[in-house]
Amino acid sequence: MKFKLIIFPLCLIVLNAFGFEGTIKQVANNYNGTGANITLTWYLGPHNCRMDMTQSGNGLNLSSVLIFDPATQTFKTYNLSGSGEKTYFQMNANVITGGISILSVTATQEVKQISGYKCEKWVVVASSGSFNVWITRDIDFDWSAYKDFFKTNVEAQALIHQGVKGFPMLTEPLTGNGASNVETVSPQVLAATTFAVPAEYTLYVAPPQTAPAKTK
Repeated sequence: MKFKLIIFPLCLIVLNAFGFEGTIKQVANNYNGTGANITLTWYLGPHNCRMDMTQSGNGLNLSSVLIFDPATQTFKTYNLSGSGEKTYFQMNANVITGGISILSVTATQEVKQISGYKCEKWVVVASSGSFNVWITRDIDFDWSAYKDFFKTNVEAQALIHQGVKGFPMLTEPLTGNGASNVETVSPQVLAATTFAVPAEYTLYVAPPQTAPAKTK
């Protein structure tokens, strides 16, 4: 079975023991100029994080779930769309390659309300481009525990660089692409089953490799 992993490099957020709990819906249209539209729904608990990702446009129609475990540096993923055998995959964070460098982060004096949250404007210059990132500290996520999962995440790397717990509510590219915005924030208590793979899914196990037959 072939499996292609696509992880949208926006933001993966981790909660501290007394932080925000609930869901956040985030969208990006024409992502990186590809014509693809991506919707992320984050399920954030005191010690857990799940991301539901829907991609559409430009021939794409894919819905998948990723559940991250920083304690073991592994993540589980499975598709919601499509038919056939219900299988989930478990992989190590080290399969995620690449990364960006944060060159500078400038916190400005500009503030505004987005979805009822006070946000401050940062100008972030990274190896992948320059961005205005509107950060709220009222949603107090700690990105540092998940840094190995989202190495190409400009917003996460900027927050780690600054040592700040927060959530990017709006990202505006100054060069290149990468715009995204939060549409809804819904504080709520989440059931433990939110962060578990459904019982009808089975773990994919790669078949054993066999040595090629020797020729005489």
